[in-house]
Amino acid sequence: MRRILFLLPLLLVACAKAPEPLPGSEKDYPPATIPGFSIDAKVIQVVTEDVLIFDYATEEETTAELAKLSDDGRMIDGKEIPWRAGDQVHVFATGRQIAVYLGSTKEVLEALISEGGAQIVGDPLPPDVKIPEAASSSSAGL
Repeated sequence: MRRILFLLPLLLVACAKAPEPLPGSEKDYPPATIPGFSIDAKVIQVVTEDVLIFDYATEEETTAELAKLSDDGRMIDGKEIPWRAGDQVHVFATGRQIAVYLGSTKEVLEALISEGGAQIVGDPLPPDVKIPEAASSSSAGL
């Protein structure tokens, strides 16, 4: 009987419902495999849009992956990345992460810039996107 009473709190904790993801956290999607990238991406929601996050083991791996990307973010290692036709491509990087946003929502772009610094490669930013002073040089030292 004592053993059952000891296990009861553990069973209650195990059966508790997991909390909902917070904005900006990983969504309940399977990992996204993007041809050409060496690892799978996670999908997170930033403001109201999905953003692909690639988490590398080291900054060197991140830098090596970025070196394979074309200036417009549509090719990697000389091969076309199958982004949806018409999507704006914006690639940001900081430390061991690369973030890819396929869209043009001002609030999402500003949130990515404030967290990760200036865009690394991709389409030009819309003219109404505000770039903080610190962000213009923060990702240069990847």
